[in-house]
Amino acid sequence: MTSRSPRLLFIVPLLYMPVLAAQMGPPPTPAPPNGVSAGGIIAAPSEPGERLVISGQALAPDGVTPAVGVVIYAYQTDATGEYHNDSNRVARLHGWAKTDQSGRFEFRTIRPAPYPNRGIPAHVHFHAWGNGYPLQWTEDLKFAGDPLLGPRDASDSQALGDFANIRPVTRDADGVWHCSIRFRLSRQTNYPAQYRDDPRTH
Repeated sequence: MTSRSPRLLFIVPLLYMPVLAAQMGPPPTPAPPNGVSAGGIIAAPSEPGERLVISGQALAPDGVTPAVGVVIYAYQTDATGEYHNDSNRVARLHGWAKTDQSGRFEFRTIRPAPYPNRGIPAHVHFHAWGNGYPLQWTEDLKFAGDPLLGPRDASDSQALGDFANIRPVTRDADGVWHCSIRFRLSRQTNYPAQYRDDPRTH
């Protein structure tokens, strides 16, 4: 995830705060280790599950200018639908990438499973910050064809037009799934005031 190929166009707007985040605040966003590059790993090759590559691009608020040097933090459930959070609410499967000169990044992971015994579609969460952009979270990435996607999911996504957050996935000859995503970042955090003790939100 240089050129604006239609195959890679997926912009996730920062339009609203999920209900859970409004109730509990967003999960912590761990600081990245040294040496983070444009290619990040969420799930190691040994992790059970179907392999997935998420390519993406972060853009400035104008939706055109690449957002360079921005840290993208991603986390998700495993192949059983569990986060297996640690004592700090950090999901076991998580990773970081930093956007390159074209604002692009990539994550290698597995396809997440939906939560057990709940009707919520499988998804991947993203937080972004750095180089002039405050800590913020985006719409969740959801996958076209998920049987748990309901009419409300579809209508909400369709209403976003080019910003739709339900995205198609394709599978290559090696059985690896691929999905693309673009973020339009904001110059203001979308964290609620009571959770802005993190200096990255300023």
